[in-house]
Amino acid sequence: MPLAGERRRRSRPPARWIGWAAAAAGVAVVAFLVGRAGSEVVIATPTPLPSAAPLSIRFGTALDTVTGEAIQLTDRFRAGDRFAYSVRLAAPPGGDSILVEIIRLEGEAETVAQRPSRQGIVATSPLIAYQVQATDLLKAWGAGDYAMRMYLSGTTAPFAMGRFTLVETPVAS
Repeated sequence: MPLAGERRRRSRPPARWIGWAAAAAGVAVVAFLVGRAGSEVVIATPTPLPSAAPLSIRFGTALDTVTGEAIQLTDRFRAGDRFAYSVRLAAPPGGDSILVEIIRLEGEAETVAQRPSRQGIVATSPLIAYQVQATDLLKAWGAGDYAMRMYLSGTTAPFAMGRFTLVETPVAS
C-alpha cells in the first residue's frame, strides 16, 4: 500500500508543468494578437520604376586631352574627318568592355550595320571615349544616317544612344 505522502504527489499535477503550459498559452495569445493587429493593414505592392532613359552619346571630331570627352561637337562626318564619341556614366561600369551596335536608319526602316561588337574600356573610369577615322566608317557602312547604341555585357537595353550622319565627299573632276 502506498504511503500517504506518495498519494498526494500523484493526485495533484506537478507545478513545473503548469508553468510551462501557462508560458506556452501566453506566447500563443501574444502571437495571435500581433498577427491580428497587422492583418487589417493593406500593404501596397511596389510599382515598378521605369528604367532610366539611355544617356546621350556626344559626337565630335576630337577627344579633349584633359577631360577625354568628345569636343568640336558635330553629328555629321565626311571622309578625312576624325570621328570621336564619348559618354560619361554616373559611376564606373566595373567591366573592361562594352558592346557597341550601329544601326543604319532609312526612313522608318532600321538595318543592322554593325552587330553588337566588343569594345575595350577602362573598368575604373566613368568615361567611355573612342575615336576612329570617318573614312574607315564610310568604307565599312557607306554614307547615311546611323544610330549608335551601347550595352553593358549581359544586358538587352542600351545604356547610351546617339545619332550621326556619314556624308560622301564629292570627288573633284
